[in-house]
Amino acid sequence: MKTTIAFTAALTAAFLLRADYAPEKWNLEARDKFAAQRFGIFIHWGIYANYAQGEWYQHNIAIDTETYGRMMDGFCPSKFDAKEWVRVFKDAGAKYVTITSRHHDGFSLWPTKVDDGYNIANTPFKRDILGELAKACDEAGLQLNFYYSLMDWHRKDYPAGNAAVKCLGAQKGDYESYKKFMIAQIGELIDNYHPGNIWFDGEWEHPKHKEGDVLKSTLDWDFDTIYDFIHSKKTLVANNNHQPIRPKEDIQLFERDLPGDNSDGGFSKDQPIAHDRPIEQCDVIQHGVWGYKINERKFRTPEEVCAMICRCAGKDSNLLMNIGPDGSGRLPAQAVKVMAEVGKWMRANGEAIYGTRGVGLVKNADGSETAKTKKGDVVYVITIPKDAKGFPTVKTSF
Repeated sequence: MKTTIAFTAALTAAFLLRADYAPEKWNLEARDKFAAQRFGIFIHWGIYANYAQGEWYQHNIAIDTETYGRMMDGFCPSKFDAKEWVRVFKDAGAKYVTITSRHHDGFSLWPTKVDDGYNIANTPFKRDILGELAKACDEAGLQLNFYYSLMDWHRKDYPAGNAAVKCLGAQKGDYESYKKFMIAQIGELIDNYHPGNIWFDGEWEHPKHKEGDVLKSTLDWDFDTIYDFIHSKKTLVANNNHQPIRPKEDIQLFERDLPGDNSDGGFSKDQPIAHDRPIEQCDVIQHGVWGYKINERKFRTPEEVCAMICRCAGKDSNLLMNIGPDGSGRLPAQAVKVMAEVGKWMRANGEAIYGTRGVGLVKNADGSETAKTKKGDVVYVITIPKDAKGFPTVKTSF
Protein backbone atom coordinates (compact mmCIF):
# COMPACT_ATOMS: atom_id res chain seq x y z
CA MET A 1 0.00 0.00 0.00
CA LYS A 2 2.80 2.42 0.92
CA THR A 3 4.54 1.64 -2.38
CA THR A 4 1.36 2.43 -4.32
CA ILE A 5 0.87 5.71 -2.49
CA ALA A 6 4.50 6.71 -3.04
CA PHE A 7 4.31 5.82 -6.75
CA THR A 8 1.10 7.82 -7.19
CA ALA A 9 2.65 10.77 -5.38
CA ALA A 10 5.70 10.58 -7.62
CA LEU A 11 3.54 10.58 -10.74
CA THR A 12 1.55 13.53 -9.44
CA ALA A 13 4.73 15.45 -8.69
CA ALA A 14 6.09 14.67 -12.16
CA PHE A 15 2.84 15.89 -13.73
CA LEU A 16 2.97 19.13 -11.77
CA LEU A 17 6.57 19.69 -12.83
CA ARG A 18 5.60 19.14 -16.45
CA ALA A 19 2.69 21.53 -16.07
CA ASP A 20 4.98 24.21 -14.63
CA TYR A 21 7.62 23.86 -17.35
CA ALA A 22 6.73 24.85 -20.90
CA PRO A 23 9.49 24.67 -23.56
CA GLU A 24 9.92 27.85 -25.56
CA LYS A 25 9.35 28.02 -29.33
CA TRP A 26 13.09 27.87 -30.14
CA ASN A 27 13.37 24.76 -27.97
CA LEU A 28 10.55 22.90 -29.70
CA GLU A 29 11.92 23.83 -33.12
CA ALA A 30 15.41 22.63 -32.13
CA ARG A 31 13.97 19.34 -30.85
CA ASP A 32 12.18 18.79 -34.17
CA LYS A 33 15.35 19.54 -36.12
CA PHE A 34 17.33 17.09 -34.01
CA ALA A 35 14.75 14.31 -34.39
CA ALA A 36 14.66 14.73 -38.18
CA GLN A 37 18.41 14.09 -38.48
CA ARG A 38 18.04 10.44 -37.41
CA PHE A 39 21.73 9.42 -37.67
CA GLY A 40 24.79 10.84 -35.92
CA ILE A 41 28.39 9.89 -35.13
CA PHE A 42 29.61 9.70 -31.53
CA ILE A 43 33.31 10.33 -30.85
CA HIS A 44 35.01 9.20 -27.63
CA TRP A 45 38.51 10.68 -27.64
CA GLY A 46 40.98 11.98 -25.10
CA ILE A 47 44.39 11.18 -23.63
CA TYR A 48 43.13 7.66 -22.89
CA ALA A 49 43.53 7.02 -26.65
CA ASN A 50 47.30 6.94 -26.05
CA TYR A 51 46.85 4.01 -23.67
CA ALA A 52 44.76 2.29 -26.41
CA GLN A 53 42.76 0.32 -23.84
CA GLY A 54 39.42 2.10 -23.88
CA GLU A 55 38.03 5.16 -22.14
CA TRP A 56 37.75 3.53 -18.67
CA TYR A 57 41.40 2.46 -18.50
CA GLN A 58 42.28 4.80 -15.62
CA HIS A 59 39.43 3.40 -13.56
CA ASN A 60 39.85 -0.22 -14.59
CA ILE A 61 43.36 -0.51 -13.22
CA ALA A 62 42.97 2.22 -10.58
CA ILE A 63 45.66 4.62 -11.83
CA ASP A 64 45.97 7.59 -9.49
CA THR A 65 45.21 11.01 -10.95
CA GLU A 66 48.79 12.30 -10.96
CA THR A 67 50.25 9.23 -12.69
CA TYR A 68 47.47 9.02 -15.29
CA GLY A 69 47.65 12.74 -15.97
CA ARG A 70 51.26 12.53 -17.11
CA MET A 71 49.95 11.16 -20.40
CA MET A 72 48.84 14.73 -21.14
CA ASP A 73 52.52 15.50 -21.81
CA GLY A 74 52.59 12.79 -24.49
CA PHE A 75 49.31 13.58 -26.23
CA CYS A 76 50.22 14.82 -29.71
CA PRO A 77 47.76 13.43 -32.29
CA SER A 78 49.75 14.50 -35.34
CA LYS A 79 47.36 12.78 -37.80
CA PHE A 80 44.23 14.56 -36.55
CA ASP A 81 42.40 16.13 -39.47
CA ALA A 82 38.96 17.50 -38.64
CA LYS A 83 38.03 17.90 -42.30
CA GLU A 84 38.85 14.25 -43.01
CA TRP A 85 36.80 13.08 -40.03
CA VAL A 86 33.84 15.13 -41.19
CA ARG A 87 34.21 13.86 -44.77
CA VAL A 88 33.93 10.27 -43.47
CA PHE A 89 30.93 11.13 -41.30
CA LYS A 90 29.07 13.02 -44.01
CA ASP A 91 29.76 10.33 -46.61
CA ALA A 92 28.29 7.81 -44.14
CA GLY A 93 25.03 9.75 -44.15
CA ALA A 94 25.39 11.20 -40.67
CA LYS A 95 23.72 14.55 -40.02
CA TYR A 96 25.44 15.42 -36.75
CA VAL A 97 28.47 14.68 -34.56
CA THR A 98 28.66 14.41 -30.77
CA ILE A 99 32.17 14.42 -29.27
CA THR A 100 33.47 14.03 -25.73
CA SER A 101 34.52 17.54 -24.84
CA ARG A 102 35.52 16.14 -21.45
CA HIS A 103 35.21 12.49 -20.39
CA HIS A 104 35.31 11.00 -16.89
CA ASP A 105 39.09 11.45 -16.64
CA GLY A 106 38.50 15.21 -16.57
CA PHE A 107 40.75 16.13 -19.51
CA SER A 108 39.32 18.89 -21.74
CA LEU A 109 39.72 18.82 -25.55
CA TRP A 110 39.58 22.61 -25.82
CA PRO A 111 41.77 25.38 -24.33
CA THR A 112 39.47 26.11 -21.41
CA LYS A 113 40.30 29.04 -19.17
CA VAL A 114 38.57 27.72 -16.04
CA ASP A 115 40.42 24.53 -15.08
CA ASP A 116 43.81 23.81 -13.50
CA GLY A 117 45.55 23.42 -16.84
CA TYR A 118 44.36 19.88 -17.56
CA ASN A 119 43.44 20.59 -21.17
CA ILE A 120 44.60 20.46 -24.78
CA ALA A 121 46.42 23.81 -24.61
CA ASN A 122 49.02 22.29 -22.27
CA THR A 123 49.83 19.27 -24.41
CA PRO A 124 52.54 19.18 -27.09
CA PHE A 125 49.68 19.33 -29.64
CA LYS A 126 48.25 22.61 -28.29
CA ARG A 127 45.66 23.01 -31.08
CA ASP A 128 41.98 23.55 -30.28
CA ILE A 129 40.46 20.22 -31.31
CA LEU A 130 36.87 21.28 -30.70
CA GLY A 131 37.39 24.54 -32.57
CA GLU A 132 38.76 22.75 -35.63
CA LEU A 133 35.95 20.20 -35.56
CA ALA A 134 33.32 22.93 -35.14
CA LYS A 135 34.67 24.74 -38.22
CA ALA A 136 34.75 21.56 -40.31
CA CYS A 137 31.21 20.59 -39.27
CA ASP A 138 29.90 24.06 -40.04
CA GLU A 139 31.47 24.03 -43.50
CA ALA A 140 29.97 20.58 -44.23
CA GLY A 141 26.54 21.39 -42.84
CA LEU A 142 26.70 18.95 -39.90
CA GLN A 143 25.49 19.84 -36.43
CA LEU A 144 28.03 19.54 -33.63
CA ASN A 145 27.06 18.51 -30.07
CA PHE A 146 29.16 18.06 -26.94
CA TYR A 147 29.25 15.17 -24.52
CA TYR A 148 30.20 16.50 -21.07
CA SER A 149 30.99 14.24 -18.12
CA LEU A 150 29.35 15.09 -14.83
CA MET A 151 31.69 12.68 -13.07
CA ASP A 152 35.36 13.65 -12.72
CA TRP A 153 38.35 11.43 -11.81
CA HIS A 154 40.74 14.40 -11.65
CA ARG A 155 39.46 17.38 -9.67
CA LYS A 156 39.82 17.73 -5.90
CA ASP A 157 36.42 19.41 -5.47
CA TYR A 158 34.41 16.60 -7.10
CA PRO A 159 32.43 14.55 -4.53
CA ALA A 160 33.54 11.02 -5.39
CA GLY A 161 30.77 8.49 -5.92
CA ASN A 162 30.88 4.75 -6.39
CA ALA A 163 33.09 4.88 -9.52
CA ALA A 164 35.31 7.94 -8.98
CA VAL A 165 36.39 6.65 -5.57
CA LYS A 166 38.64 4.14 -7.32
CA CYS A 167 40.75 6.97 -8.75
CA LEU A 168 40.24 9.72 -6.17
CA GLY A 169 39.70 7.86 -2.92
CA ALA A 170 36.67 8.66 -0.79
CA GLN A 171 37.03 12.43 -1.07
CA LYS A 172 34.03 14.53 0.00
CA GLY A 173 34.83 17.34 -2.42
CA ASP A 174 32.97 20.63 -2.59
CA TYR A 175 30.03 20.39 -4.98
CA GLU A 176 29.25 24.10 -5.01
CA SER A 177 32.80 24.73 -6.24
CA TYR A 178 32.57 21.89 -8.76
CA LYS A 179 29.17 23.05 -10.06
CA LYS A 180 30.56 26.56 -10.57
CA PHE A 181 33.44 25.05 -12.56
CA MET A 182 31.08 22.96 -14.71
CA ILE A 183 28.78 25.87 -15.51
CA ALA A 184 31.76 28.03 -16.48
CA GLN A 185 33.08 25.31 -18.80
CA ILE A 186 29.66 24.70 -20.35
CA GLY A 187 29.36 28.43 -20.95
CA GLU A 188 32.68 28.39 -22.81
CA LEU A 189 31.58 25.45 -24.95
CA ILE A 190 28.31 27.09 -25.95
CA ASP A 191 29.67 30.60 -26.46
CA ASN A 192 32.76 29.51 -28.41
CA TYR A 193 31.43 26.63 -30.52
CA HIS A 194 27.60 26.89 -30.58
CA PRO A 195 26.64 23.22 -30.16
CA GLY A 196 23.13 21.92 -30.74
CA ASN A 197 23.04 20.12 -27.39
CA ILE A 198 25.01 19.36 -24.25
CA TRP A 199 25.04 15.58 -23.65
CA PHE A 200 25.62 14.73 -19.97
CA ASP A 201 26.90 11.43 -18.59
CA GLY A 202 27.92 10.13 -15.17
CA GLU A 203 25.02 11.07 -12.91
CA TRP A 204 24.50 7.36 -12.28
CA GLU A 205 27.67 7.11 -10.17
CA HIS A 206 25.69 8.77 -7.37
CA PRO A 207 22.85 6.22 -7.21
CA LYS A 208 19.45 6.78 -5.69
CA HIS A 209 18.56 5.16 -2.38
CA LYS A 210 15.37 4.95 -0.37
CA GLU A 211 14.72 7.12 2.66
CA GLY A 212 11.35 5.86 3.83
CA ASP A 213 9.13 6.02 0.75
CA VAL A 214 11.26 8.65 -1.00
CA LEU A 215 14.06 8.03 -3.51
CA LYS A 216 17.05 10.30 -2.93
CA SER A 217 20.42 10.58 -4.63
CA THR A 218 23.70 10.61 -2.74
CA LEU A 219 24.35 13.95 -4.46
CA ASP A 220 21.97 16.81 -5.21
CA TRP A 221 23.20 17.89 -8.64
CA ASP A 222 20.91 20.96 -8.78
CA PHE A 223 20.05 20.21 -12.40
CA ASP A 224 17.44 22.98 -12.54
CA THR A 225 20.21 25.57 -12.26
CA ILE A 226 22.41 23.81 -14.82
CA TYR A 227 19.59 23.19 -17.30
CA ASP A 228 18.21 26.73 -16.99
CA PHE A 229 21.68 28.09 -17.75
CA ILE A 230 21.99 25.94 -20.89
CA HIS A 231 18.47 26.82 -22.04
CA SER A 232 19.21 30.51 -21.53
CA LYS A 233 21.80 30.10 -24.30
CA LYS A 234 19.27 28.40 -26.60
CA THR A 235 20.95 25.00 -26.42
CA LEU A 236 19.27 21.64 -25.81
CA VAL A 237 19.91 19.34 -22.85
CA ALA A 238 20.36 15.55 -22.86
CA ASN A 239 21.31 13.39 -19.88
CA ASN A 240 22.39 9.75 -20.11
CA ASN A 241 21.24 9.00 -16.58
CA HIS A 242 19.50 5.63 -17.14
CA GLN A 243 16.32 6.81 -15.42
CA PRO A 244 12.96 8.41 -16.32
CA ILE A 245 13.41 11.71 -18.12
CA ARG A 246 13.01 15.03 -16.31
CA PRO A 247 10.80 17.83 -17.69
CA LYS A 248 13.73 20.10 -18.64
CA GLU A 249 15.66 17.38 -20.48
CA ASP A 250 15.03 17.82 -24.20
CA ILE A 251 16.27 14.51 -25.60
CA GLN A 252 15.74 11.08 -24.06
CA LEU A 253 18.82 8.86 -24.25
CA PHE A 254 19.02 5.08 -24.34
CA GLU A 255 22.48 3.54 -23.98
CA ARG A 256 23.09 0.38 -26.01
CA ASP A 257 19.41 -0.52 -25.95
CA LEU A 258 16.47 0.17 -28.23
CA PRO A 259 13.81 2.33 -26.55
CA GLY A 260 11.47 0.08 -24.61
CA ASP A 261 13.42 -3.15 -25.22
CA ASN A 262 14.89 -3.38 -21.69
CA SER A 263 17.47 -5.90 -22.89
CA ASP A 264 19.97 -7.55 -20.57
CA GLY A 265 22.89 -5.90 -22.35
CA GLY A 266 21.48 -2.39 -22.17
CA PHE A 267 21.12 0.22 -19.45
CA SER A 268 17.50 1.20 -19.96
CA LYS A 269 15.38 -1.00 -17.70
CA ASP A 270 14.14 1.90 -15.60
CA GLN A 271 13.40 4.25 -18.53
CA PRO A 272 9.80 4.45 -19.74
CA ILE A 273 9.66 6.02 -23.20
CA ALA A 274 8.88 9.73 -23.27
CA HIS A 275 6.67 10.19 -26.31
CA ASP A 276 6.71 13.99 -26.12
CA ARG A 277 10.33 14.62 -27.17
CA PRO A 278 13.15 13.26 -29.36
CA ILE A 279 14.82 9.94 -28.54
CA GLU A 280 18.38 8.83 -29.24
CA GLN A 281 20.01 5.43 -28.85
CA CYS A 282 23.81 5.36 -28.63
CA ASP A 283 25.93 2.32 -29.39
CA VAL A 284 29.46 1.25 -30.39
CA ILE A 285 31.04 0.18 -33.65
CA GLN A 286 34.09 -1.43 -31.99
CA HIS A 287 33.00 -4.31 -29.80
CA GLY A 288 32.49 -3.46 -26.13
CA VAL A 289 34.36 -0.12 -25.98
CA TRP A 290 33.73 3.54 -26.70
CA GLY A 291 37.35 4.73 -26.66
CA TYR A 292 39.93 3.12 -28.95
CA LYS A 293 41.18 -0.33 -27.93
CA ILE A 294 44.11 -1.61 -29.95
CA ASN A 295 43.56 -5.33 -29.38
CA GLU A 296 39.81 -5.34 -30.13
CA ARG A 297 39.39 -6.40 -33.75
CA LYS A 298 35.65 -7.03 -33.78
CA PHE A 299 33.69 -4.27 -35.51
CA ARG A 300 30.06 -4.12 -36.54
CA THR A 301 29.42 -4.84 -40.20
CA PRO A 302 27.83 -2.28 -42.55
CA GLU A 303 24.70 -4.45 -42.62
CA GLU A 304 24.51 -4.40 -38.82
CA VAL A 305 24.85 -0.61 -38.65
CA CYS A 306 22.16 -0.12 -41.31
CA ALA A 307 19.89 -2.54 -39.44
CA MET A 308 20.39 -0.51 -36.26
CA ILE A 309 19.56 2.74 -38.07
CA CYS A 310 16.34 1.17 -39.35
CA ARG A 311 15.34 -0.32 -35.99
CA CYS A 312 15.85 3.06 -34.35
CA ALA A 313 13.85 4.84 -37.04
CA GLY A 314 10.98 2.35 -36.58
CA LYS A 315 11.10 3.13 -32.86
CA ASP A 316 11.00 6.88 -33.65
CA SER A 317 14.58 7.24 -32.43
CA ASN A 318 17.89 8.55 -33.71
CA LEU A 319 20.99 6.35 -33.74
CA LEU A 320 24.27 7.77 -32.43
CA MET A 321 27.01 5.36 -33.55
CA ASN A 322 30.32 5.65 -31.74
CA ILE A 323 33.82 5.57 -33.21
CA GLY A 324 36.95 5.83 -31.04
CA PRO A 325 39.93 7.47 -32.82
CA ASP A 326 43.42 6.27 -31.90
CA GLY A 327 46.15 8.27 -30.20
CA SER A 328 47.46 9.57 -33.51
CA GLY A 329 44.08 11.14 -34.30
CA ARG A 330 43.12 8.65 -36.99
CA LEU A 331 39.79 6.88 -37.19
CA PRO A 332 40.18 3.06 -37.12
CA ALA A 333 40.55 1.84 -40.70
CA GLN A 334 37.83 -0.79 -40.29
CA ALA A 335 35.37 1.80 -38.99
CA VAL A 336 36.06 3.97 -42.05
CA LYS A 337 35.38 1.02 -44.37
CA VAL A 338 32.13 0.19 -42.59
CA MET A 339 30.94 3.78 -42.72
CA ALA A 340 31.64 4.03 -46.45
CA GLU A 341 29.27 1.10 -47.08
CA VAL A 342 26.67 2.54 -44.70
CA GLY A 343 26.79 5.74 -46.72
CA LYS A 344 26.02 3.90 -49.94
CA TRP A 345 22.90 2.38 -48.38
CA MET A 346 21.82 5.71 -46.88
CA ARG A 347 22.16 7.53 -50.21
CA ALA A 348 19.87 4.96 -51.80
CA ASN A 349 17.37 4.65 -48.94
CA GLY A 350 17.69 7.77 -46.78
CA GLU A 351 14.21 8.95 -47.77
CA ALA A 352 12.84 6.20 -45.50
CA ILE A 353 14.96 7.44 -42.56
CA TYR A 354 15.54 11.21 -42.54
CA GLY A 355 12.67 13.39 -41.41
CA THR A 356 10.36 10.44 -40.73
CA ARG A 357 8.35 9.41 -37.69
CA GLY A 358 8.56 5.85 -36.42
CA VAL A 359 5.45 3.72 -36.89
CA GLY A 360 6.73 0.52 -35.32
CA LEU A 361 9.17 -2.39 -35.25
CA VAL A 362 8.12 -6.05 -35.18
CA LYS A 363 9.95 -9.37 -35.31
CA ASN A 364 8.65 -11.78 -37.94
CA ALA A 365 8.23 -15.56 -37.70
CA ASP A 366 11.27 -16.18 -39.92
CA GLY A 367 13.54 -14.10 -37.69
CA SER A 368 13.54 -11.03 -39.91
CA GLU A 369 12.22 -7.69 -38.66
CA THR A 370 9.92 -5.10 -40.15
CA ALA A 371 10.39 -1.44 -39.32
CA LYS A 372 7.88 1.13 -40.50
CA THR A 373 8.40 4.86 -40.82
CA LYS A 374 6.14 7.60 -42.09
CA LYS A 375 6.56 10.96 -43.80
CA GLY A 376 3.36 12.76 -44.75
CA ASP A 377 1.08 10.21 -46.40
CA VAL A 378 3.92 7.87 -47.33
CA VAL A 379 4.68 4.80 -45.19
CA TYR A 380 8.05 3.13 -45.65
CA VAL A 381 8.15 -0.61 -44.97
CA ILE A 382 11.72 -1.68 -44.17
CA THR A 383 12.61 -5.38 -44.03
CA ILE A 384 15.68 -6.22 -41.95
CA PRO A 385 17.10 -9.71 -42.67
CA LYS A 386 17.54 -12.16 -39.79
CA ASP A 387 20.71 -11.40 -37.80
CA ALA A 388 21.40 -8.55 -40.28
CA LYS A 389 22.79 -11.04 -42.80
CA GLY A 390 22.19 -8.61 -45.63
CA PHE A 391 21.19 -4.98 -46.05
CA PRO A 392 17.64 -3.83 -45.23
CA THR A 393 15.22 -3.40 -48.14
CA VAL A 394 12.68 -0.60 -48.44
CA LYS A 395 9.21 -0.48 -50.00
CA THR A 396 6.69 2.34 -49.92
CA SER A 397 2.95 2.29 -49.40
CA PHE A 398 0.32 5.03 -49.37
